[in-house]
Amino acid sequence: MLVILNTVEAVTVLGAPAPECGECEGSGAVTHPHGPHEHSRECDACHGAGYRLACPACTDGTNTSTGDTCTTCDGFAILT
Repeated sequence: MLVILNTVEAVTVLGAPAPECGECEGSGAVTHPHGPHEHSRECDACHGAGYRLACPACTDGTNTSTGDTCTTCDGFAILT
């Protein structure tokens, strides 16, 4: 089963776009060498969006006072 994650856009929360992801350099994918071949996959840092900004309300996707899922970032700990 394929699961598509919908991250929260920084423009919606902060009114400004998120900066380019430093892990994938804005491409949304990272390439790993695998012997004589290369393997590309979705960037774990930005979830394939190409842009990334740490959530201003949490550090790990949970509300620090209640332990519930952060409502600002929907539990992703980043804004895209």
